[in-house]
Parts: sequence; structure tokens; C-alpha cells
Amino acid sequence: MRPTPKNYAIRPVTVPADKVSHMTVLPTERAFLLFEGEEYTLQIMDVNGDELNYSDPNCIQTLTLKAHDGVLQFDYCFAEEQEYTIHLLYGEKLLQVLSVYSLKEDLYALRPLRGDLHGHSYRSDGKRDPAALAGHYREQGYDFFALTDHNRYYPGGEIDEVYQNVKMGICRVRGEEVHTPPSMIHIVHVCGDASVAEQYLHDRANYEQARIDYLARVPESVPQKYAERYAMAMWATDRIHEAGGLAIFPHPYWRPKNRVYNVNDEFAKILLNSGMFDAYELVGGMKQDGVNRSVALWSDLRAEGLSIPVVGSSDVHGLEKSVDFPDHFTILFATENTNAGIKQAIKSQMSVAVEGCGYEYDRQYRCYGNLRLVSYALFLLKHYFPVRERLCQGEGIAMRAYTMGEADAKTIEHCAKLCESFADIFFGKRAPNLPSAKIRKFEDKWRKTHIERGPITRGSGIDSDTVSRQI
Repeated sequence: MRPTPKNYAIRPVTVPADKVSHMTVLPTERAFLLFEGEEYTLQIMDVNGDELNYSDPNCIQTLTLKAHDGVLQFDYCFAEEQEYTIHLLYGEKLLQVLSVYSLKEDLYALRPLRGDLHGHSYRSDGKRDPAALAGHYREQGYDFFALTDHNRYYPGGEIDEVYQNVKMGICRVRGEEVHTPPSMIHIVHVCGDASVAEQYLHDRANYEQARIDYLARVPESVPQKYAERYAMAMWATDRIHEAGGLAIFPHPYWRPKNRVYNVNDEFAKILLNSGMFDAYELVGGMKQDGVNRSVALWSDLRAEGLSIPVVGSSDVHGLEKSVDFPDHFTILFATENTNAGIKQAIKSQMSVAVEGCGYEYDRQYRCYGNLRLVSYALFLLKHYFPVRERLCQGEGIAMRAYTMGEADAKTIEHCAKLCESFADIFFGKRAPNLPSAKIRKFEDKWRKTHIERGPITRGSGIDSDTVSRQI
């Protein structure tokens, strides 16, 4: 990720709506400490405001504040749930554009999490070691990921053993990808306490009898040509739910060997309307035309009354030149970053499926979900997740080094604490760190030196005017 530094920040960034919040505008580097006793202006605009004339705006609130100890502090009530843009000015000069998002109490109480619910390791047909893959995910800023190797639940235990007793910032979601033989339907199982695949792998006789039993339970409305596959999906999702897991319907428009779709339109609609699946993997594991069809299918089904949580996943196998990782993922709004918290967030439809596109230094996102969550997710993708990703990079690199004995647990845990501290300040769970007296004294000394010792210089040119003030 390319550097995108800003001179000033506002904290907190996410605040409760319709309540007075204590706000701080502070420099991100020493050279930009605000001048003691000087007046600065804040122009506060609600992005979702009703503007009648852009040339004569009526939705701007103006505050004039005096700097103290290098920062500005003020109390303000951000009304309703929406984004606010704040212009920081010194005189007529615009110093920084800042942003704040106000949330109603229910959403403010939840923590945004970025994750992936579908990925593969070297233990099935992926290319990376399971524990190292966890580090790769964390390096890209992920809060959780599910290792869902084909017909294999146990590789997740390998990750748990490697990082045993290490307090990391990433949650390993239990999972597997279920392929009930001989069906072509894939089912992603996450958050369950036991394997479903092992039941048909190691007790085939019992499974074959269950196939017969479930075939008799297929609704008459299901066309006969789909009956057997429908029965196997019923068996699999029942076993997933018995294990305490969620059943996700993935990539219907994946085309194995560029032939036919994994599941055709008619059968995909039947399965999604069946009620047996807990979520729909809207993006991931398909080429762009498949994703487009998937979104269109979801739109049609929603118009017909279907309500099902959507998620985005990478279905990652190899990291090199992947078109899906790390650009297809899920944003959840959860009470906690655990299997239980993630499961509850999905069941409560507090999820957004995300599809990234464009170059790394000009990344754009397509978010799918309800308007309220999508609006907030887009704000976070601009102002929260990219900054936090930089903090996560150190932890992810340390995790991979740890798997080979080249780093210790303390390094991982220190990085995880930095990530958590940033999140707490961003969401107003604790106050930001203000410039200390030592920092302010240091900057005062060098500002004085700057004014006394040198003329204004620009490139190779030297002006005779003495330096008076630099912002």
C-alpha cells in the first residue's frame, strides 16, 4: 500500500448520534502542531444534508476555536446517523479535510470486522501452509478468516496448535468445504464444533443410507432432476446445524474447467429459497462475469421477497496474482471477534459483501447489503481499514516468522495491542494520546530555529524575506 499521510486527524472518528461528543483535532507529526493561542476555524457539513443551493450552502456549521497544547478540542452533537465532513482552516487556508460518522446506539455498540469465510491451504488444494496463511491474512488487515479446506476440517487445528497461547488480533473461524458425494454442490461450513465431511468420508455406509432417507423428504415442488442433489444438501446443512455451524451457499457461477456453471440458475434459486442456507456467498470464487450474475440473481430474489445474509469471500488457493484475495471479503458488525460473535453477526444480517477493484493506489469498492450498513462500510473502507491495515502488517509478518522460529510471541502480541489501541481511539472507547510537553518543547525550539536561521527557500531559489510563519 502506498503512503497516504495526512497532517491532521480528528478523534474519535465514529461517534454516537444525537449525543454530545468530546472531539480533538490533533497533528499526526510534530511539525504540524497547532500554534498556541491562535484561532482556527472548523466548517462542519452533514453529507446527507438537504442542500438547496451549492453556491450558498445552508448545512454548514462554523466553529472558531483557539489552539492549546498543539491541538483543538471542542464538544459537538452530531445529529442523526450519517457522515460529516469537517474543513480545518487557518485564516483562509484549508489545512485538512476531516471526516466523522455518527451512529445510532445499536450500530455504535458493534465493532466492524473485516474477514474471509472461504479459503484453502496446502492441506487440500491451496498453496500455503495453514499457519502461514493466517499471517498472510493478518498482514492484509483481516480480523478473521475461515480455513475451509475441501472435505477437511482438521487443518484448522494445526493453526491453533502453532499459535497456542499467543494473543493475536485475528480470529481463526472453524470451517471446511463440504462436497457430499457424488453431488457437484459445494457448501461452506463455518463456526461449527465438529466436521461434517468426516461423516461421509469415514462412515460411508451410514451416509448412503441417509441419502435414501433424505430423498424421501424432498419437497414435491423440487423438480425430479434436482431431487437427489437437493436431498444431499438437506443432509449436509442439517449436519452443519447440528455441529453448531452456519451453512453458506458459495459460487454458483464458478465454471470448473471453463465448462458449465457449478449450479444453474433454476437450481440456485431453489436452493437459496429452501431456507436450508444461513448465508449466500455473493462475491468470490468466480470470475467477474460470474460475480455480475450472482449479484443479479440476488437482486431478483430480493425483489421476490427472499431475505438472506450475504458475504464476500476470496476462495483463495494461491496468493500470487490472485484476482480474489485480498479484494473479495466480508465486513461484519459484531459484538466480539470470536466464532460466536461472527456467527451471531451473520445470522442477524449485520454483514456486507465487498468487492474491490482498481489499482492498489486507487482502490475502489463495491459493497452489497442494506443501505445503512453499506453507507457505513464505505466510510470505514476509506478512513478506518486502510490505516489499520498498516498496523496489522507488522503482526502478520511476525506471525509468519513465528511459525519458523524467527520471531517470538511478544512481538505478535505487541503489534496486536497497537491495532486494538488504534481501534479503541477511532471508535471513542478511549481518549487519544495528546502531544506531550516534551514534544511541544522540542517543536517550539525548532520552529524558533527555523525562523531565526534561514530565509525562505524554494527548490534552488533563495528569497531574501525572513521566515515568519509556516503551517
